[in-house]
Amino acid sequence: MFGVSKDRLTINAAPVEFVKSPHISGKMTPEFLVIHYTASGPSSDIASYFSKPSAQVSAHLVITRNGTVKQCVPFNVIGWHAGKSEWRDRSGNLHVGLNQNSIGIEIENWGPLKRAGSGWVSWTGESVDGGKVIEARHKFGAPNCGWEVFTDAQVEATINAAQAICDAYGIKEIVGHDDIAPGRKSDPGPAWNMRSFIAKVIGRKENGSSVMVVRSPTGLNVRKGPGAAFDMVRKTPLADGTSVEVHEADGSWRFVSVLDAKGLPDFSGWVHGAFLREG
Repeated sequence: MFGVSKDRLTINAAPVEFVKSPHISGKMTPEFLVIHYTASGPSSDIASYFSKPSAQVSAHLVITRNGTVKQCVPFNVIGWHAGKSEWRDRSGNLHVGLNQNSIGIEIENWGPLKRAGSGWVSWTGESVDGGKVIEARHKFGAPNCGWEVFTDAQVEATINAAQAICDAYGIKEIVGHDDIAPGRKSDPGPAWNMRSFIAKVIGRKENGSSVMVVRSPTGLNVRKGPGAAFDMVRKTPLADGTSVEVHEADGSWRFVSVLDAKGLPDFSGWVHGAFLREG
């Protein structure tokens, strides 16, 4: 059972391991929860990195691939995780510099990956198991590449921690780093199902869902560009009933991410919008 006591995360009433970071700026009242990825591999110890004077960055929580949670900054203290950022809340108020009023959760993950032959490599050149990679386009258009899948243990731990934090501080809005710093940041990226995460944490379905369903008995071709003249991304058309997430439009064509059984992006391309219906 996750909880919060004296601005520290607890599991079964015991505080999680605390690895103190010096990169803080004073007290705050949290209003938002910001989700990040660490852009690091399994051998990295990001919580320890945050404790180094040279790091110049911190977050309140770090969640490893096996679901272990470590805390680096108390929840009522400003951490250095958001950087240059802004967000207009659901009431229309503009917030600039979200370090001053948000709790940051860093989830251990490589983030964007580059194709190398038949496999994938991280930004450091380290090979990444292709079975743990999806190929998708970021919701803001770039990058269009491979992304490491978050583990089930990470997802469960992040949901439980976020629920405890939101209950303790009355937080009503959860955002990605890419939402508050679009173009500058891409985390948590398309491998993190933010819509599902928010619904599970605070029980709210996002308005204006971009998820649609293919309605074509003969299937729907996915192409490399917005038109029938472009080559197909894959030889097999999408089956009737396939769920896709729409990112952008070009005339009658829609750029989509094809969703797998867990609702995560599998691959991306262009489809004709006439064959999409609301789910």
